[in-house]
Amino acid sequence: MIPMIKADVPQDVTEYKEQFFFGMNSRQLICSVLMIVVAVLVFLVGSKFISTDILVYITIALIAPLAAVGFLKYNGMGFEKIAATVAEFYVSNQRRRMEYLPDEMEIHDTVRKIYIQQLEEERKAEKKNMKRKR
Repeated sequence: MIPMIKADVPQDVTEYKEQFFFGMNSRQLICSVLMIVVAVLVFLVGSKFISTDILVYITIALIAPLAAVGFLKYNGMGFEKIAATVAEFYVSNQRRRMEYLPDEMEIHDTVRKIYIQQLEEERKAEKKNMKRKR
Protein backbone atom coordinates (compact mmCIF):
# COMPACT_ATOMS: atom_id res chain seq x y z
CA MET A 1 0.00 0.00 0.00
CA ILE A 2 1.38 3.39 -1.04
CA PRO A 3 1.10 6.27 1.48
CA MET A 4 -0.94 9.22 0.20
CA ILE A 5 0.35 12.77 0.40
CA LYS A 6 -2.23 15.21 1.80
CA ALA A 7 -2.35 18.89 0.99
CA ASP A 8 -4.69 21.47 2.51
CA VAL A 9 -6.75 23.20 -0.15
CA PRO A 10 -8.89 26.19 0.79
CA GLN A 11 -12.61 25.82 0.16
CA ASP A 12 -12.73 28.99 -1.92
CA VAL A 13 -9.64 29.54 -4.04
CA THR A 14 -10.38 33.29 -4.43
CA GLU A 15 -9.93 33.80 -0.68
CA TYR A 16 -6.36 32.56 -0.77
CA LYS A 17 -3.87 35.28 0.12
CA GLU A 18 -0.15 34.85 -0.12
CA GLN A 19 1.54 35.33 3.23
CA PHE A 20 4.46 37.64 2.75
CA PHE A 21 6.04 38.28 6.15
CA PHE A 22 4.96 37.13 9.65
CA GLY A 23 1.72 35.78 8.21
CA MET A 24 0.77 39.14 6.69
CA ASN A 25 0.19 39.94 3.06
CA SER A 26 1.98 42.87 1.42
CA ARG A 27 -0.86 45.33 2.08
CA GLN A 28 -0.90 44.53 5.79
CA LEU A 29 2.88 44.70 6.00
CA ILE A 30 3.03 48.13 4.33
CA CYS A 31 0.30 49.50 6.60
CA SER A 32 2.01 48.05 9.68
CA VAL A 33 5.31 49.69 8.78
CA LEU A 34 3.51 53.00 8.13
CA MET A 35 1.72 52.74 11.49
CA ILE A 36 5.02 52.23 13.31
CA VAL A 37 6.65 55.14 11.46
CA VAL A 38 3.72 57.47 12.18
CA ALA A 39 3.62 56.46 15.86
CA VAL A 40 7.35 57.04 16.33
CA LEU A 41 7.27 60.40 14.55
CA VAL A 42 4.24 61.60 16.49
CA PHE A 43 5.84 60.64 19.78
CA LEU A 44 9.20 62.16 18.92
CA VAL A 45 7.72 65.46 17.76
CA GLY A 46 4.74 65.62 20.11
CA SER A 47 6.52 64.72 23.33
CA LYS A 48 8.13 68.17 23.37
CA PHE A 49 4.78 70.00 23.22
CA ILE A 50 2.03 67.72 24.58
CA SER A 51 1.77 65.46 27.63
CA THR A 52 2.08 61.73 26.99
CA ASP A 53 -1.47 60.77 27.97
CA ILE A 54 -2.97 63.15 25.41
CA LEU A 55 -0.35 62.16 22.85
CA VAL A 56 -1.46 58.53 23.07
CA TYR A 57 -5.00 59.47 22.00
CA ILE A 58 -3.69 61.60 19.14
CA THR A 59 -1.50 58.72 17.97
CA ILE A 60 -4.42 56.28 18.06
CA ALA A 61 -6.53 58.70 16.04
CA LEU A 62 -3.78 58.98 13.41
CA ILE A 63 -3.03 55.26 13.25
CA ALA A 64 -6.63 53.94 13.18
CA PRO A 65 -7.24 54.77 9.49
CA LEU A 66 -4.02 52.99 8.51
CA ALA A 67 -5.07 49.95 10.51
CA ALA A 68 -8.47 49.97 8.82
CA VAL A 69 -6.92 50.21 5.35
CA GLY A 70 -4.51 47.37 6.05
CA PHE A 71 -6.54 44.90 8.05
CA LEU A 72 -10.28 45.59 7.72
CA LYS A 73 -12.20 43.29 5.38
CA TYR A 74 -15.96 42.87 5.21
CA ASN A 75 -17.66 40.60 2.68
CA GLY A 76 -14.45 40.46 0.68
CA MET A 77 -14.21 44.25 0.39
CA GLY A 78 -11.29 46.34 1.57
CA PHE A 79 -11.69 49.51 3.61
CA GLU A 80 -11.70 51.85 0.62
CA LYS A 81 -14.47 49.84 -1.08
CA ILE A 82 -16.51 49.82 2.15
CA ALA A 83 -16.07 53.58 2.56
CA ALA A 84 -17.07 54.22 -1.06
CA THR A 85 -20.16 52.01 -0.73
CA VAL A 86 -21.28 53.69 2.50
CA ALA A 87 -20.71 57.16 1.05
CA GLU A 88 -22.62 56.25 -2.11
CA PHE A 89 -25.51 54.90 -0.02
CA TYR A 90 -25.87 58.05 2.07
CA VAL A 91 -25.07 60.66 -0.60
CA SER A 92 -26.52 59.42 -3.88
CA ASN A 93 -30.18 59.07 -4.83
CA GLN A 94 -31.76 55.79 -3.91
CA ARG A 95 -32.58 53.63 -6.90
CA ARG A 96 -35.49 51.82 -5.33
CA ARG A 97 -38.84 53.53 -4.96
CA MET A 98 -42.01 52.26 -3.42
CA GLU A 99 -44.54 51.84 -6.19
CA TYR A 100 -46.96 49.47 -4.50
CA LEU A 101 -49.04 50.58 -1.55
CA PRO A 102 -50.93 47.87 0.29
CA ASP A 103 -54.69 48.07 0.81
CA GLU A 104 -54.14 48.97 4.45
CA MET A 105 -52.68 52.31 3.34
CA GLU A 106 -55.86 53.21 1.48
CA ILE A 107 -57.95 52.29 4.52
CA HIS A 108 -55.64 54.37 6.72
CA ASP A 109 -55.96 57.38 4.40
CA THR A 110 -59.76 57.08 4.35
CA VAL A 111 -60.00 56.86 8.14
CA ARG A 112 -57.65 59.83 8.45
CA LYS A 113 -59.78 61.96 6.11
CA ILE A 114 -62.92 61.09 8.10
CA TYR A 115 -61.18 61.97 11.37
CA ILE A 116 -59.97 65.30 9.99
CA GLN A 117 -63.49 66.13 8.76
CA GLN A 118 -64.90 65.40 12.24
CA LEU A 119 -62.29 67.66 13.83
CA GLU A 120 -63.12 70.47 11.41
CA GLU A 121 -66.85 70.12 12.13
CA GLU A 122 -66.18 70.23 15.88
CA ARG A 123 -64.09 73.39 15.49
CA LYS A 124 -66.80 75.05 13.42
CA ALA A 125 -69.37 74.15 16.08
CA GLU A 126 -67.12 75.59 18.80
CA LYS A 127 -66.70 78.83 16.83
CA LYS A 128 -70.49 79.14 16.42
CA ASN A 129 -70.96 78.56 20.16
CA MET A 130 -68.34 81.20 20.96
CA LYS A 131 -70.08 83.73 18.69
CA ARG A 132 -73.49 83.00 20.29
CA LYS A 133 -72.11 83.48 23.81
CA ARG A 134 -70.85 86.99 22.96
